[in-house]
Amino acid sequence: MFGKKKDAEKAVSKTPFPLQVLTTGYLIEGTASADQQFFLPAGTDYWYPIELTAATITSTGADDLPVRKADKFEVKGDTVVAMIPRTDVTKMLQYESYLAYKKSLKGIFYIGPYLFEGTLMSFENDRFNSSILMLDVKIRHASSKSKLDEISASHVLVNTKWLHGREVK
Repeated sequence: MFGKKKDAEKAVSKTPFPLQVLTTGYLIEGTASADQQFFLPAGTDYWYPIELTAATITSTGADDLPVRKADKFEVKGDTVVAMIPRTDVTKMLQYESYLAYKKSLKGIFYIGPYLFEGTLMSFENDRFNSSILMLDVKIRHASSKSKLDEISASHVLVNTKWLHGREVK
């Protein structure tokens, strides 16, 4: 029993990693600390941001806003549409909580102003948690006027608060 806990602790990465955070209006790319957990902070009652260093903040709308840079940037939890780790997610804290997601739903999901094409994993086909794991995802903005390039990722954590529905595949 004690050996398993020790092995699990060893498996967690101790290295900062690249992370993309897609909000309702921005793509924020930067470096997350090694202790960044694989969950989406949510709630309006408290301030619990995702912290990134060496961040680049790009508007995803049709506006011609300049790209901004910040040494440190805090992303407010409830505006997050998706978290896209650019690391081995199995080494992230709390990843194991998503292993129970066994049911798969394929399709194009309308989440915030974006289209997510891929496989959404759930506990049951008609029940969703506030954040859900998606696999093998392609993300694009729903507006053809957006300057956001398509984003591809093997693992994406999405905020179901912004889920409008899906086209069934």
